[in-house]
Amino acid sequence: MALPIIQELLIHHKKEEILITIFSPSGYSQAIKGEYADRVMYLPLDRLGHVRQFYKDYAPQRAIFIRYDFWYNFIAEGHKCGTSFYLVNGRFTDNHFIFKWFGKPYFNLVQQFKGIFTSDQNSTKVLESHGIRAQFTGDTRFDRVNSIAQNAQHYEEIEAFINGRKVIILGSSWQEEEQLIAHLLKNKPENLAIIIAPHDLKRCDAIAQQLAEYYPRKYTDGNFSVRDNLLILDTMGMLSSMYQYADFSLIGGGYSGALHNILEPAVWGSCISFGPSVEKFPEAAQFIEAGFARAIDNQEEWSDEILRLIANEDELASLKNMAKQFAKANIGAASRVISHIL
Repeated sequence: MALPIIQELLIHHKKEEILITIFSPSGYSQAIKGEYADRVMYLPLDRLGHVRQFYKDYAPQRAIFIRYDFWYNFIAEGHKCGTSFYLVNGRFTDNHFIFKWFGKPYFNLVQQFKGIFTSDQNSTKVLESHGIRAQFTGDTRFDRVNSIAQNAQHYEEIEAFINGRKVIILGSSWQEEEQLIAHLLKNKPENLAIIIAPHDLKRCDAIAQQLAEYYPRKYTDGNFSVRDNLLILDTMGMLSSMYQYADFSLIGGGYSGALHNILEPAVWGSCISFGPSVEKFPEAAQFIEAGFARAIDNQEEWSDEILRLIANEDELASLKNMAKQFAKANIGAASRVISHIL
């Protein structure tokens, strides 16, 4: 979420004028491998002594928080020091903790933010209903996945495997999504190539065994061709580029409440499916409402729908275009945010 904001800031500022703070060890370990590693540091613990030392050392003019980051002492002390605060990709519902009685101190701090930019229109409405000014600017993740798509790698061997067939990609799949594919394959779909990119590469052999009757091939073996229908990607780093080939994308995590990235396939224009446990992911509801995605609550109906769309070229093309146009309309959130901050 922050990367597109950083890239926009660098149009107007030198890198040395920007400080990137990260609280989680997992986020930090990834950030220090990136191009902004020399500007990354751990966010000190939100204790008054640490916070006062931070402001003494760095004295930031502006502080941009992402999504859910509300560090009480950092905000309260920053206001005293004259720092302007902004929230990007804000997401709020009526039961957000700042609207509870115990969240009142945070509510008072958030009211003082100079700018609150939301990723969805409902969050803006919720904030305004509680007397907090906010502006819907969109989700900066669309900028990020669009940038990734523009730099996608082409794979000649994958294109030869597909050979003009319709394609369904399983993105970061788990067992539930693979079972759906097994059910679909029982119907012997014609003109369909299936590519499985499991979330856990250690499961590749188990997936191959589970789907053995359909003669799956593994990518690293290199022995796949257009005569095969099922390919397992047993290597890292390919999935984001694979979506350029996807007519259909079946995204993992929707059965466990931990849905994986559905923005990446949308940018390419893909008919998207996922499991039903997606309440924490408003983009899933937005995609469904827009008409190019569905939550699967019946495997038979899902399988029938895939088969029908394979045979209906015009309807499938229309759904794919809906996805692409939706993503296109949401690109540019970072520049919209920065235009208000600078």
